Amino acid sequence: MKIIYNHTRFSTVNRYIRRFTVAFIFLFIFSCDDFTEVDMPKSELTGVAVYQDVATAKAALADIYARLRESGVASGVSVGGTSLMANYSDDMDFYGPNTVTEQFNKHTMLPSNTNLLRLWNVPYGEIYAINALIEGVQASTAITGEDRDRLLGEAMFLRAFNYFYLVNIFGDIPYVTTTDYQINAVITKTPVAQVWQKIINDLTVAESLLPDSYPTEERVRANKGAVKAMLARVYLYTENYDQAETYATAVINDATYAIEADPASVFLAGSPATIWSFHPGIAGQNTKEASTYNFSSGPPSKPALSTDLYNAFESADLRKTTWIKTITNASGTWYRPYKYKQTAATESSQEYTIILRLEEQYLIRAEARTFNGDNAGAQQDLNITRNRAGLPNTTATTQAELKAAILQERRLEFFTEQSHRWFDLKRTGNAASVLNPIKPGWQNRDILFPLPEAELLLNENLLPQNAGY
Repeated sequence: MKIIYNHTRFSTVNRYIRRFTVAFIFLFIFSCDDFTEVDMPKSELTGVAVYQDVATAKAALADIYARLRESGVASGVSVGGTSLMANYSDDMDFYGPNTVTEQFNKHTMLPSNTNLLRLWNVPYGEIYAINALIEGVQASTAITGEDRDRLLGEAMFLRAFNYFYLVNIFGDIPYVTTTDYQINAVITKTPVAQVWQKIINDLTVAESLLPDSYPTEERVRANKGAVKAMLARVYLYTENYDQAETYATAVINDATYAIEADPASVFLAGSPATIWSFHPGIAGQNTKEASTYNFSSGPPSKPALSTDLYNAFESADLRKTTWIKTITNASGTWYRPYKYKQTAATESSQEYTIILRLEEQYLIRAEARTFNGDNAGAQQDLNITRNRAGLPNTTATTQAELKAAILQERRLEFFTEQSHRWFDLKRTGNAASVLNPIKPGWQNRDILFPLPEAELLLNENLLPQNAGY
């Protein structure tokens, strides 16, 4: 069925919002064992009616997941957060025509940058849809019990997920939890510390509502394990190392997940290390990342992996040969991400974009353990990914050595994945020392992005602009 929410278009928190529309070009339907995108049927429902039926409420939730995949902060498209943050960090070297992406790579960001505006607009658009779902389900008398809990739990998780990226990118931001246009039109920024607490609150509610099981055989929707994985990450970022270790351990001890022994299989659909992934959307499609990073000749017309990253791998590291593709001709040598290999449709989808995976939980726990004084435990966790990559145990023994080794291991394990490298440099205080020598426009202000110029013109309550812009 076609679902119509009466609306005026929402793209930012500070437009005057009375009503909202989601018109599905494709409508996701959740069934007991599948997650399939189908053509939109002919019937129409008003926004109120959406939440008088479990099936249409699930379809509204499915659309939010689809938005994340297609253009969100963790999307693998070229203008999605994953690619842009890889360029902002030392994952990528810039090639190709002068574009707004070059401002990310060379740290010459202008508040008028259109991709910067997308990093603000898209997640806030998703958050508005999430808030509409939460309000609709809470007010519904037709959606009860397990259905109600799962819908609300997934919505809370997805809201926290979007805010995790917004606070890391922009710092103080509005934390919007309503669709009331009168509130949203004049909303002010929430301090970073309060944003983190609100993220934790949303995730804690989600943890209480969601079951351990996934609603389908595929891990493309949030369950309790995904919530715990995000809580482990959030507690690490907020330096609550006891809680980070506790939540990471809970995920590691969950028999649902296991480390994939072969690096070549980590990013295949069905990997046991996957905690949460994006469904490709249509059966036979694969990931956005494979096409975004693909080039077959050089010099490339798009960003490529940095030579510094390539050289950071030990020669025996299996990730160097299985996750990176080398392009060579008479003009030179270039490298591109090769974690996802399928650039065209296949008979069945072979690769899903992995958002949360078990390897991160081991490295979260390793880092937390170093701060908690458990160096031996940190070594054991660090060796999980090293040994899987064909490398010997770490030689790091002191806290300082382990912290550096874990940061390096995270770089090698998570390059070009969902902003990990930039966020790691930022939160550990290493951004300036690493990026200043290699980024022509680096300034200390670059720890935060500027607020989009268009947003400041629409809502003066978002002032002041982030320092230095």
